[in-house]
Amino acid sequence: MSDAESLDPAERIWSLVSFLVLDDERRRRVVDALGMSFGRAKALRRIAARSMPMGELALLLGIEPPYMTLVVDDLEERELVVRMDHPTDRRAKLVVATEQGMVMAREAERILDEPLKGLLALSSDELATLEDLLAKVVAGAGAVSPEVNGPTARNNGSSSPHP
Repeated sequence: MSDAESLDPAERIWSLVSFLVLDDERRRRVVDALGMSFGRAKALRRIAARSMPMGELALLLGIEPPYMTLVVDDLEERELVVRMDHPTDRRAKLVVATEQGMVMAREAERILDEPLKGLLALSSDELATLEDLLAKVVAGAGAVSPEVNGPTARNNGSSSPHP
């Protein structure tokens, strides 16, 4: 019996979903298109979705503030973000995407939002069934279901399916 066969059905399904979500080919395409690490691209996508203080961004991305400073420094050198005074907190700086940063973030989102070829091969009935089942899984997890109205709907500061 293989390792996959020894897993219960929920574990096997989670393994498949994880494989799809953590798709290395898609990440490579983002890295190649933007000319930066996927981590920096992720930071840029978050900043483009909503300007925020560096500390909040570090928490959102799960990285230490000193490293966040290095990431923002790099994005600023590339003229993709700027630091601005926070309107209500003199101690904080907001990180804001420039127009060029917004363009690059949209390109990353475009790549990440392309449906997988396997999904395109499913019939409309199969897609409807899959959507219904995934909605039940999300609801059962107590998670907030993402809006399906566009690429930036998921980047409202909550967790993203694109790590």
